[in-house]
Amino acid sequence: MLLSLNGSQYDQRGKMDRAEVIERYLAAWGKKDVPGLLKLMHPQASYYDAFWGEVCSGSDLSDYLENSFEYETYTYKPDDELISTQNGLIIRYDAFDRNDTEGLVPIFNGAEVITFSGDMIMTISDYYCDPNRIDLIEIASLAEMQHSRSHVAPLGLSAKISGRIKQRLQALATDMETFLDPALTVAQLADHVGCSVMHLFHVLEEELETSFLQFAYECRARYATTLMANMSNSHIGFDQIAKQSGFETVAEFRNAFQFTFGQSADEYLLKSTERSN
Repeated sequence: MLLSLNGSQYDQRGKMDRAEVIERYLAAWGKKDVPGLLKLMHPQASYYDAFWGEVCSGSDLSDYLENSFEYETYTYKPDDELISTQNGLIIRYDAFDRNDTEGLVPIFNGAEVITFSGDMIMTISDYYCDPNRIDLIEIASLAEMQHSRSHVAPLGLSAKISGRIKQRLQALATDMETFLDPALTVAQLADHVGCSVMHLFHVLEEELETSFLQFAYECRARYATTLMANMSNSHIGFDQIAKQSGFETVAEFRNAFQFTFGQSADEYLLKSTERSN
């Protein structure tokens, strides 16, 4: 975001006026300067994303902003006019595809409702809509309450980025090549997904309600069923199935298969053979 606000002043105590804070905020946002943004924010500041219905604050806010910038697909142009509220200011903006470098065709518009504690930003509420001026002022009066009522983004992980991690995991599980390596580590999987180990653990354990090993075992067990389809017409055994599917031992393969499908590999093979006959 880029905006030039004229007439910025400091009060007699040397504090920035709010327009000056907003000018610096927009400049830092345009540069994707997370440390610069955090310097303008109160230590207890929070950010509310109305579209995803989630809020992030405290020590997680830095990661949240970093991740947002990393996956951002839009550029933003703020309106020249700031709207004053009882405890802050409202910035209206247009969003453009990042390939639209001249900002010719806006994709959507929105508004950020910002409140202050002294000369520091206390809350930022981002709304992906641009209601009229009167409605915006009314929204601003309710915005701070959303920061205590909304879903908290854990570890700075937004719902948007969490969804992308799950999509990437699903793609890797379908492709399967990654999981066929029996020496695969959680750090290597995080590299393939393109996220931190901490975020990968959170998505697996808190959102998918599984673990790294369990997820890997289930992927390998499902791949094993594609190999077992040809067992009756070949001399291949479970030891070879296990090895080709990424398991280190036959016992590991059998346990994972039982857990994944609720039946043993032998039972599965027998039923599959009966159906084919």
